[in-house]
Amino acid sequence: MSQSLSSERDTASNHSASQAGSGAVQIGLRLRASDSSGRAIVSNISSVHLSSGMAFIDFGFVEQSVLSEAARAARTGGDAKQVADGRLECRIAMGLGDVAQLARQLQQVLANASRPPGPASDMPTHMMPGSETSLQ
Repeated sequence: MSQSLSSERDTASNHSASQAGSGAVQIGLRLRASDSSGRAIVSNISSVHLSSGMAFIDFGFVEQSVLSEAARAARTGGDAKQVADGRLECRIAMGLGDVAQLARQLQQVLANASRPPGPASDMPTHMMPGSETSLQ
């Protein structure tokens, strides 16, 4: 699955009500693509490593045939490969505060995704797919 995005997207940070009293400020943020950052990254595996107060988040891609082979070996009790080759697609280094903010945003996305589908107007506008978004 890939997603084509425009080189310029409006995004907004979402904060819970408890953060509003803590002096947090919500602003609109426009991120502009640079170099190849506008290219969608397809990842089916991720890992997080901590070092020196930073979190290093690796996003990778492993071919489906490798994953299927490992699942088949697990079901039949056979020997699975101990090491599988994949492709590192992206590595991101973030401060722990930024990781906490990302975790809050991901929790909100998961909570919204688990709600029964309703009218499109229930979804915040910054989370609605734009006309330039297509899934393949």
